[in-house]
Amino acid sequence: MENPTAHAFRPRQRQRQRQRRRRPLRGAVTALVAVTALALAGGMLVMMPSASAAGSQSVSVDLRSTQGPATGVGSGFLYGLTEDGSGPQDSLLTPLAPRSARGGGARLDGGGWVGDNYRAGSGYQRRIASALGQARRITTSPNSGTYDLLVSDVWGADTTQPDSTVYPCTNGDCSNWQSFLDRLVSDVAASGLKVRYDIWNEPTGAFFKPGFNTPQYYAMWDSAVREIRAHAPSAVIVGPSLWDFSPGNISPFLDHAKAAGTLPNVLNWHFSSSPVADAQTARDLLAAKGISGLSLSMNEYIHADEQHAGYQAWYLAQLAHSGIDAASHAIWTDCCAAGTLDSTLVDSGGSLRPTGQWWVYQAYAQLTGSLAATTSSGSVNAVAAVDAGKHRAGILLGDSGSGSPAVDLTVSGLTSAAVAGSGGVTVTVRRIPDQAPLDAPVTVATTTVPAGTDTAHIPVTWQSGQDAYVVTVTPSDGTSTPPPAQTVAVDGTVTDSGAAAYFAYGANWGVTNGVSDMYQQTANWSYVSGARATFTFTGSKVALHAVRDADQGIMSVAVDGGSRVDVDDYAAARNASGTVWTSPALGSGRHVLTIVNTGRRNGASSGNNIAIDRADVTTP
Repeated sequence: MENPTAHAFRPRQRQRQRQRRRRPLRGAVTALVAVTALALAGGMLVMMPSASAAGSQSVSVDLRSTQGPATGVGSGFLYGLTEDGSGPQDSLLTPLAPRSARGGGARLDGGGWVGDNYRAGSGYQRRIASALGQARRITTSPNSGTYDLLVSDVWGADTTQPDSTVYPCTNGDCSNWQSFLDRLVSDVAASGLKVRYDIWNEPTGAFFKPGFNTPQYYAMWDSAVREIRAHAPSAVIVGPSLWDFSPGNISPFLDHAKAAGTLPNVLNWHFSSSPVADAQTARDLLAAKGISGLSLSMNEYIHADEQHAGYQAWYLAQLAHSGIDAASHAIWTDCCAAGTLDSTLVDSGGSLRPTGQWWVYQAYAQLTGSLAATTSSGSVNAVAAVDAGKHRAGILLGDSGSGSPAVDLTVSGLTSAAVAGSGGVTVTVRRIPDQAPLDAPVTVATTTVPAGTDTAHIPVTWQSGQDAYVVTVTPSDGTSTPPPAQTVAVDGTVTDSGAAAYFAYGANWGVTNGVSDMYQQTANWSYVSGARATFTFTGSKVALHAVRDADQGIMSVAVDGGSRVDVDDYAAARNASGTVWTSPALGSGRHVLTIVNTGRRNGASSGNNIAIDRADVTTP
């Protein structure tokens, strides 16, 4: 478990972080992804960029060559939920199709079993209740992930334990540790939930004394495995959960556990620098020792300086091709009950909003069906999937380097039955800026590839090195089954024209903060007839929220300069943030909603004020 506030308790972890190679922040460049010309040449559609760029890289995707199912490995979170598992709300969690989660009540007051003087008091009760609440949220409908119960955190080894802590099996005495395990397994069984028991977190550091691969560690491990399996024979056990991939530490652990009959079901480690290579090394190590039947997992990945949209997309591509069964995003802030999905959501005015990292996970969750073959050169990597049942394909691109590369993305197999339509296919390129918050990705280009064209070259030039890109391929005749629509709230105070969606206000508008019954506690208002505001967005629908009250007037709304519609905001009883108007279905592309105070009012109203709360944008 990684957290800046923990470093004061973990000198070895501080040293590890200083020794890591740190990537410089990537400078933004002015080049945009551009599709400015189309030319047919040799049966190949070529979409030419507006200008060439130095250091060009290539990525190739073959939609006809599949490599097994797209499992979503990597869509998981360490302590990403609120204490009881109820937050964040479904609209922020379910679209990510979470595959895994991990927790055990770390940092909750009471100190767990240790804080209760090595018994099941209130500290233990709070931690196990938190873990089971989180497990219930992640493993039951509408979610279907696995939950790794961090046994050592429930016990109390979460970096806050006192120096006087008596660790399990000190002087060979494991009796209290066994009593703890008996109670833990009993409480899990009573809940009716299925968890995976992750016995001890990062035992090579300061979390377990006297250290990993010591007689006391082996006594702790062996007694835990035997006690858990005695009460729950089918229990899944995870370990050794080292803070890095180190075969020199894993090898003697496997030798001991094999000889003792205490092998885990899941071989687990943290923070691979190369998930594909490390997973293969682990498989080779197991084979050399004659050990079979173990799956691989990494329930903490991605360091603090790597947590941006571009690197995360690159890492997910690595995980997708690694053969690792499950992986969970690490936490470096907001530990351990903030419900921000490891800071992929940010608190803005009291409400959680997505970041660029969240949109990367959302794009990754939409890669359903079968993984498509990809090859790449340089620092850019991609994961692609084709879903024949839904007639769509998707490609997520990320960058591990320090620049802003120009990429030639070649997509072949466009005439395959999986994605082809009678009129060809539509290729859409979207940029996921590394912003916090980010209300929606930015659509860069949408192009129709004519029927019969099997291969397209798509230029993708990074605008900022920390961004990610997602490319979708669907039949141009509309026969594709689209991913679920997503709705994002944009507060009325968002006025940055560089944002994916934003408001702009003319003269005679004011803003008020601290309005408790409004979204993010803000209101943009005007009493003046003719006062105009606009809302610019990309989406298929927009819903406007405004105050309805006894002193509100009539406003007019129009989309893209179309017919105006009057909206009467009068109401006998106040509703500060309800929906007052919803647009019809809109075509793809950028839209502008215009809002005007008409200066008129309902005969029952005492005023003609207009007060805008927010807009909800739906993207297909």
